Amino acid sequence: MDGILKKKAFLLPLILLLLSALMLSGCGNSSKTEGNRNDSENKSEDTNENENKSENENTNNNENKTELVEIVWTMASDPVKEKWQKEVVASFEQKNPDIQVKIENYPYEAFDQKLITMISSGNPPDVWNPNQAESGFATYMQMGALKDLTPFIGEEASELETMNKDLLNIYNVNGKYYGVPLVSNATYLYFNKDLFDAAGIPYPTTDWDDTSWDFDKMLEVAQQLTHDVGDRKNQVFGFSNSLSPTAMAWAFGGDFFKPEAYTTGKMGEPDLFKQENIDALQYNVDLINKYKVSPNQSTLDAISQLGDPFMTGKVAMTITGGWGLGSFREAEFNWGIAAVPYHEGRKVPLYVDPWSISEASKHPEAAWKFVKHLADPENGVGPAYKYMSEVGRTPADSTLFEIWYEEQAELIGMDVDEFRQVHEGSMKHGREAENHLIVKFNAIIEAVNQTMSSVFSGKDSVEDGLKKTEGHLRSLDLD
Repeated sequence: MDGILKKKAFLLPLILLLLSALMLSGCGNSSKTEGNRNDSENKSEDTNENENKSENENTNNNENKTELVEIVWTMASDPVKEKWQKEVVASFEQKNPDIQVKIENYPYEAFDQKLITMISSGNPPDVWNPNQAESGFATYMQMGALKDLTPFIGEEASELETMNKDLLNIYNVNGKYYGVPLVSNATYLYFNKDLFDAAGIPYPTTDWDDTSWDFDKMLEVAQQLTHDVGDRKNQVFGFSNSLSPTAMAWAFGGDFFKPEAYTTGKMGEPDLFKQENIDALQYNVDLINKYKVSPNQSTLDAISQLGDPFMTGKVAMTITGGWGLGSFREAEFNWGIAAVPYHEGRKVPLYVDPWSISEASKHPEAAWKFVKHLADPENGVGPAYKYMSEVGRTPADSTLFEIWYEEQAELIGMDVDEFRQVHEGSMKHGREAENHLIVKFNAIIEAVNQTMSSVFSGKDSVEDGLKKTEGHLRSLDLD
């Protein structure tokens, strides 16, 4: 009995020990399983949170991503402007990464036809200058091709605050604006200083009111400067006129058209046989055929193969627009500008060109941002400042004129006050160019040039040429 009790006493602790071990083992497995379950649940929650976060980020990215808009900017081809164009686009796109500007340039002689084709096909450029060829602003207004910019101009447009209001109002039709001026080119007499110096002749005056500098005096000076005519290598002509026949008439106080043509936009009845018109044309014919101080057409064509006739150094004086200030910078001689010779009633063309937006533009808001950028006059960096300074065009913004006077005078070696006098005199005696104001002027000037070419060649008299011109003008379909 005692032995049995001793065995039981010995086994009981062992059994209790085993039971404790089993219980501990069970608790440990239960804890590990619970931990695994919790880890799995936590990982699942983290995965769901990351997925939700990714979805939210994608949604936000899609919401913040803006569609890229492309607008087309069209100009007449000009190597002088290419660098400026690229700089303008680069600076604009940097400020407006959601807008891309495509540059399209077309030759001057094809510009009108290309634009008309683009407009007719419903695919016009967004931003362009309607005065960059012969058709002009009035023609495109009649076509309904220009967008009313009044709502845009009425909004905040700090770039236009200093714009010359008289220039801005040129493109205000019936209380609505259809263009923002980019330049205000005038007309001057350009002269080759080196040729004047070699002949010992004083430079022409800068004073438009100096009546001693008239067309008779200019002929006298041109005769002194002309020499070796016929010798292609050495010949120099005293004068070559770059004005159209209609602008030649203006210089003598005449006009091919009645005053209402410029206000209504319709040519109406031509007014060709004024004495001033006849005198102006006869004077220019005589320069070529009688006095031989101007090149005839075949000689002019030959000289032009070398470049602009004035730039070749073969022409001592010429009359043309303000773009010459930029175009003649590369001349290999010294040159200056002076007043167009005096004549009673004299007028010269002004060329105030605007930036316009096409009526059919698919992105007018983006186009307007670009127009404002083009008009920005900020000193040193604004596109309007650079167009004045780098390209050499007359500004339309009043804040730039004093800078322009100083820069241009220094570039061509003139006294600032004299340069200012030439320009302000041209503005005083100027009027807006015909092609800007009369509808389908490209067809009109083509008809004029066709008949006037025989007059300048000496085949027809001035009176006969004007009779033929009248017949051609009356036969035009200008509706």
